[in-house]
Amino acid sequence: MQLERSVDLDANAAAFIAKGMRAIAIADGHVHPRELALIEAFEADLPSLEVSGDLKLPGEAAAVYVQSLVLVALADGVVSDDEREVIASLAKAQGYSKVMVDHEIVEAKRWFLSAFKGVRIFRDALLLIASDLGLSEDEVAKLTEDSAS
Repeated sequence: MQLERSVDLDANAAAFIAKGMRAIAIADGHVHPRELALIEAFEADLPSLEVSGDLKLPGEAAAVYVQSLVLVALADGVVSDDEREVIASLAKAQGYSKVMVDHEIVEAKRWFLSAFKGVRIFRDALLLIASDLGLSEDEVAKLTEDSAS
């Protein structure tokens, strides 16, 4: 998952992404405050546009779209089955298979944990978070080891 990249989006594509993000936020019947905060931060500088129907986004924009959906789902710490189903449905219109979506979800979890690279203190708390995300202790070790190791 390449989250720290710059992709040019026109207003229509950005509005389409925001619409998808909102669909994920309501997918499990409860909009978590962190999901809402993420969406509102994304929408802050967008013009008010109504997007109807599906939009086929070009390559990098489609990747940003799917990754944005995943990040909203993960904002409360767990991708629910309902959220996963909606992500898969929306991503399918962009040419993403269920396997590709599952890969993006795992990569997002890895990206979150990579922020703890080199952290030794509070290791038990980190393992608990990783477990909640569905990652193994071995995977946590790989993601958090010092680059000098």
